[in-house]
Amino acid sequence: MAKIPFNVDAYTAKLIGRENVSKLDGAILELVKNTYDADASICILYFEKTTNTLYIADNGTGMTENVILKHWMTIGSSSKKINFKTQKGRIQTGAKGIGRFALDRIADNCSLLTISKEEHLLWNVDWNVFEFGQKITDVTAELDKSKLSFTEFLEDVQNNEVIELIRKSFLKTGSVFRLTNLRDNWDKTTIDSIRSNLKTLIPPEFKEVFNIYFFESDTSIGEAALLQDGDDFSYDYRIKFSVCCDGNVKITINRDEFDFGNNFDKITTEAGFDSKEKAYFRGTPIVIDTTFTDVLRSKVPIDNSIGDFEGTLYYAKLTASKVDREKYYYKDITGRPDIRDSFGGIRIYRDGFRVRPYGDPKSSAVDWLMLAVRKNKSPAAISHPTGSWRVNADQMHGSIYISRTNITLPDQANRQGIVETEEFQLLQDFLKNVIRLFERDRQFVCRTLDAYYEFLHPTAVIEKELDDKIKQEAEKKKVAKRDNSNYLPEYMEVNKVSALVEKKDSTIKQLETELQMLRVLATTGIVTNTYIHEIKEITHKLGMKITMAKEALQYDKNPDAAYEYVLEANEIRHFFTSWFKVTVDSVRRDKRTMRKTDVGELIAKLVSDWQLALSPKKIVINCEVDNIVFKCFPYEIESILNNLIANSASSFDATRVGDKIIDVRIGSIDDGIIIKYSDSGIGLTGEYKDNPRLILEPFESDKCSANGEIIGTGMGMWIINRIVNEYNGSIDLSENSKNTSGFYVTLILNAK
Repeated sequence: MAKIPFNVDAYTAKLIGRENVSKLDGAILELVKNTYDADASICILYFEKTTNTLYIADNGTGMTENVILKHWMTIGSSSKKINFKTQKGRIQTGAKGIGRFALDRIADNCSLLTISKEEHLLWNVDWNVFEFGQKITDVTAELDKSKLSFTEFLEDVQNNEVIELIRKSFLKTGSVFRLTNLRDNWDKTTIDSIRSNLKTLIPPEFKEVFNIYFFESDTSIGEAALLQDGDDFSYDYRIKFSVCCDGNVKITINRDEFDFGNNFDKITTEAGFDSKEKAYFRGTPIVIDTTFTDVLRSKVPIDNSIGDFEGTLYYAKLTASKVDREKYYYKDITGRPDIRDSFGGIRIYRDGFRVRPYGDPKSSAVDWLMLAVRKNKSPAAISHPTGSWRVNADQMHGSIYISRTNITLPDQANRQGIVETEEFQLLQDFLKNVIRLFERDRQFVCRTLDAYYEFLHPTAVIEKELDDKIKQEAEKKKVAKRDNSNYLPEYMEVNKVSALVEKKDSTIKQLETELQMLRVLATTGIVTNTYIHEIKEITHKLGMKITMAKEALQYDKNPDAAYEYVLEANEIRHFFTSWFKVTVDSVRRDKRTMRKTDVGELIAKLVSDWQLALSPKKIVINCEVDNIVFKCFPYEIESILNNLIANSASSFDATRVGDKIIDVRIGSIDDGIIIKYSDSGIGLTGEYKDNPRLILEPFESDKCSANGEIIGTGMGMWIINRIVNEYNGSIDLSENSKNTSGFYVTLILNAK
């Protein structure tokens, strides 16, 4: 049997290139990447309008005849697949062997002068020969030895600064492409788009080893240089991080937002900043040595399957009101350039070259971390006493550096992004948690300065003076009425002010009542959402037992079996009832009334309901309660316990522990009650062990799914904190820093 070879139509090869390099911008970027892979220190693009010609030049190593024949002329072959490091140690960006088709995308005809240490070569191709009907092996290009120098090859170039730069920088080796019969209209819009993309093609930090110039006929060398220095950015915060494959993480945060002028010591001392915080204001970076697992706030170890990577992020606001500048001592940002349209958001670079479209201001991927969604979920102001401030998406920009060695983050085939693997999701979660550390620091500073501002401008004193004045005027009016004398208010508007104050107080009271109710409903939602799986399972089992009892009577004529099924269904109903008591019973009207409550009886019943509901999980709740009568809203006490027990049960689910024990002890103190609560679960993650009070902030959670995704609401402990504050109480979480496992909290509630 004869063996016959496969062959490929020449046009098929052309289509492969067009599929992978479909846009002009993408074709230009592919060719610039090739110049970097050639160990060039500069890449020059020159468009000559009069001849409609584009030149692309680099001072890299050039190509030999062997490289051209075996790799450049062989579709799909690339010398970079195995030897992916250059002589200078650069990790090369291409390996598919199709980048040369970028030339076809740009122009019909191409001439190349390439000079290596071994030889001078001249290569010419007409891409129109790749048409239907020809076999790929029948298509040829011209390759000849040449004695031309770069300046001789560029004798038609009209811009002398291009020639001078090449004469100075192309000392021995390099390559120059001359592309004619361009396929696109190179008008101002096209050129501006290419310049904009090239500006962010490589990060500013690479300027020392590689730079890009874009010339037109009248462009000077200063105008042609596209890359800016990294230090040119004006920022308020800078966040640098590096991640090792072993899971170790280093994060440094620099504050550069605040300016206390000549009163630095006075202001920072009176505001309450310690010596360490003062050093941060003076330029000392905040250094956080942590782990991949802790940044992701996971209770179970998460392997860094991404590999080594690092990045630099910047926060820069563009405006600040006069009041905010006074309150927060912001530095002057007058004239700060708006770089959003040019540098976009947070960009990804692989081996020094940008992975599009991430951070592209003209793409929906400008906010690929979905920071706007985070902001919408938590729109709190920077100085809000309990809400979590989140940064606006358009206030963040920066660079993330990965490599081709990060094999779990592969490029898509069309070079338009990264395949969204689990590791890509992990990368997104990691970056959002790094940003969260900066957000927390900034909110801490602004909360402190806001409190200092209130100290200097005490609205409470003004309100008291106004209240006293209203009372004085009311007394004068009363005396005048008794003496039948004319009453002329000292302040004509005092009655209006009094009515306004009364209305304000009434509105605040109404809002506080609504907030209290919303908190208990939120607790109900948290508990229900946490155990919705168990509730569904109980409902399913209950339905199955009833169906089995019905079938035993209807088909098997076996009343004894039916009776057993009914008993089992009734037992399941008890579990179901217990869940409803835990989740719904606390919103009863009588529990929403402030009254003297037998706390012992209230807690004993609640714990009993929880114990029955959790019995399938083999969780034991030990409870000791003194005989206590305490004036409170009963549902608030239940809300505290419901959130704590729900958190503990989730902690037991997250790990294989021995005995699953919850310990609750409630006693009386001078004018209130004390609640001591602990469990034998896995405890807080490392980040929260170092600073346990962080869990009292809203949206703080270390409850994760199996793949490390944060699934907790982060509202339970915040609700507890709000309730305790309303009872003028306190929360002690210090035991968590002293123990490797388990959760510990002591709550004190004082009489209202």
